[in-house]
Amino acid sequence: MLKCSHILCRVNNIAEVVRDLEAEGFSVEWGSAPERSLNALLWFEEGPFIEFFQIPKPLTVLIPPLGLVYGRVAGKRWAYWSRSPQGWCDVALEPDEREGAGAKRIQDLKAVKSAVNRAGISTSRLIHGRRTRPDGLKVNYSLFATEPLGLPFVVSAYDPPQRPDRIEHPNGASRVEWVKMGVAEEHLPSFQTLVNGDRWLKVVPSPQTGVLEVCLSGLTHTPDPGRLHGAVFATAAPGAEAGQPQWPIYEGTGGID
Repeated sequence: MLKCSHILCRVNNIAEVVRDLEAEGFSVEWGSAPERSLNALLWFEEGPFIEFFQIPKPLTVLIPPLGLVYGRVAGKRWAYWSRSPQGWCDVALEPDEREGAGAKRIQDLKAVKSAVNRAGISTSRLIHGRRTRPDGLKVNYSLFATEPLGLPFVVSAYDPPQRPDRIEHPNGASRVEWVKMGVAEEHLPSFQTLVNGDRWLKVVPSPQTGVLEVCLSGLTHTPDPGRLHGAVFATAAPGAEAGQPQWPIYEGTGGID
């Protein structure tokens, strides 16, 4: 079974994003050394995290050759990210049992990829990545993209695990309560196959498939939209039961075991 790993927000200037998020009371973790990092993370003690990332224009020239190496599906996904305006642009899923290192991490993701392919969903080849945190620790991960665009992609466990033991946001944010996803009718069967059983992704009919809104629990004030660089947040109502949708949703069937 797959569950929501994280939500991606494409931005134009990651340094400005970190500055503005911290001004809004979020504790932000740089993906790598601040002077060269292209991403930053909002962690919570449970559930999905949020990744803000930047793709500098000079790096877009690498997309076609990378697509040749990792497959057409991966190339289309990277091209889509590079063209996307600021704001939510994708969501990642992860195996429900998200542990393992080295060969086991890769073996587990290969098994998931095979199950996704058997369900009739096209994917890229496995992509193996690495980043170096600001403290020098090297983080390994693997992923594969899916087709059509708009469907979530799938990531492995991080090696070593990355969620901090304790996270405190001065603005009170405590977790992602839900992720509102618009899903086009023609994408619905494949989407349900991937996310069936996930507690965070709440699906509504939409002409296009993509993330619409992310709800955060615990916020003591509504963040200034001018400082969110395209991210759209909702605030969970006090006393709301975790995982309960507040709009009509599609019923899911099937799923990846």
